[in-house]
Amino acid sequence: MAGLATDQEVRELIAAMAQYPEIKAAADAAQLDMERYIQMQAVPPPAIVKDRIFQIVDNEGVETAVPVSGSSSSAPASLYEDAYADEEKSARVISAARKWQWVAAAAIAGLITSVAFNVTYLNSSKEWKGKYEALLVDQTKVLAQSEVYQTKMKQSDDMLAMMRNPDVKAVRMFTASKDRPNLLATVFWNPKTKDVMLTVNNLPEPSADQQYQLWAIVNGVPVDAGVFEMGDTAKGFQKMKAIEGAQMFAVTLEKKGGSPTPTLTAMYVAGKVSS
Repeated sequence: MAGLATDQEVRELIAAMAQYPEIKAAADAAQLDMERYIQMQAVPPPAIVKDRIFQIVDNEGVETAVPVSGSSSSAPASLYEDAYADEEKSARVISAARKWQWVAAAAIAGLITSVAFNVTYLNSSKEWKGKYEALLVDQTKVLAQSEVYQTKMKQSDDMLAMMRNPDVKAVRMFTASKDRPNLLATVFWNPKTKDVMLTVNNLPEPSADQQYQLWAIVNGVPVDAGVFEMGDTAKGFQKMKAIEGAQMFAVTLEKKGGSPTPTLTAMYVAGKVSS
């Protein structure tokens, strides 16, 4: 840029122009503006200077008479003095114009550098914004997982506290049919508080339209103790409906959402409450 930039700055500008079309467009526009500005500031030489130059060319090689003091030849000397004065004035104007050309070149170079910086900063800003949004997503996932773990820990603490209670009875429910061997689920029931907790040891995963349901047998009548989940949820403890005066517990496979009465042919496990 008019010799104002270092070689390193020129190389960086050329690289930026090759990488970013916006910078190239700005550089081309700036160069065009500079050319227009220089043309506007160009000062043509005075006409008298032009005439003097042609007169010197025409009289080249001809002896010039030295005028006598006080003679009428003083008029040409005055003419030359005026010409020199006009030349000096023209030189000052041209010098001032050149100074403004340097100022304009420096301003345009600064503008292009600013555009290059802004484009680079914008791209960098977009990159960091994407990283920040990705971190927010990861943070949300971590917080959700943390809430799940906290819930499971609370359930485990409640279960441990319940198991330490001497009033709690552990009811192990074994396979209820020879067609479905090696099944097991356990109920922890507190007859005084009526609280019921269930953990699945081994039950097959039901179809999407079916769900397991826990029943308490109270004086020979099945009482709904609620449906429960399988999968990861079944690995922990699930709180069921409160039950009073149970003699047995059993699990049947029902339609999703449960049934008002148990399907006895779909009983998977059952167990008696110890006295």
